[in-house]
Amino acid sequence: MSAAQMTAEVPPEIVAYLDQSHTLTLASASPSGTPHASTFLFVNDGATLYFWTRASTLTARHVAQNPVVSFAIDEYSENLDQTRGVQGRGECSVVLSGEQIAHVADLFGQRFPTLSPGSTMSISFFRIVPSELQFIDNSVAASADADGTFGADFHRDRSFSVIADLPLQTVDNTIVATLPESEVAAGETIARQGGPADKFFIVLEGEAEAIREGDGGQPVISALSAGNLFGEMAIMRDQPRAATVTAKTDVKLLALDRDTFRELIAKSLGITLDFDQVIRGRLDALDR
Repeated sequence: MSAAQMTAEVPPEIVAYLDQSHTLTLASASPSGTPHASTFLFVNDGATLYFWTRASTLTARHVAQNPVVSFAIDEYSENLDQTRGVQGRGECSVVLSGEQIAHVADLFGQRFPTLSPGSTMSISFFRIVPSELQFIDNSVAASADADGTFGADFHRDRSFSVIADLPLQTVDNTIVATLPESEVAAGETIARQGGPADKFFIVLEGEAEAIREGDGGQPVISALSAGNLFGEMAIMRDQPRAATVTAKTDVKLLALDRDTFRELIAKSLGITLDFDQVIRGRLDALDR
């Protein structure tokens, strides 16, 4: 899928929001899962994002080792009902083509005309090709949703995913037929870091936690509850599992084996080419 085709799949309100935004917060991680966050000026060409940094930065080193990143683009508003923003994840890579470097430099010049012109020899431009985007727009959330508890929720819509929404017929005929339920007792391991990416999971009931061992530091922990899924990126990238998932309570799961998952995603994209070629093409559209 070309960059233009990907942009066509992204709702126009997201592209419009990107067009008028200036900074993004980027979360990268080492191969072992140690996280790092930095804020950058950015430009976009449709749904594709570009930022610059020096090759010596931790972000640049992380991306060279682990291209999967997450990002947030938003602005603070004292009126939370007017909060808007974009969150997403994707694959990040350095821009190597001289023609592309010139194009990105021109985009920066157009968006930031007050920046002093200078040589780009000491910096590197990076490209983020989103694999998933969520649009935050609290203005569409009904005020009646407030339940009197502390804090505020943010209204999110998943607006784009490289794993396209599956047709209902496919869900009925394929997923239901091939997703047997399984139950895991509290304390048991569901998947182990470094193990083979042999299954894709959906949490139906209960709570689990994913733990990624860091570079000699504290482990990175994230919670999983009903509706959360995990295991898809390891299958798509054909890599060992990046985290150990353990049941905190008794957990009920749906599981889809690796080959069926790959076949299902390929069918949902309407193609018959090799799975790896298709997914890589969607994640690295601008590099093809």
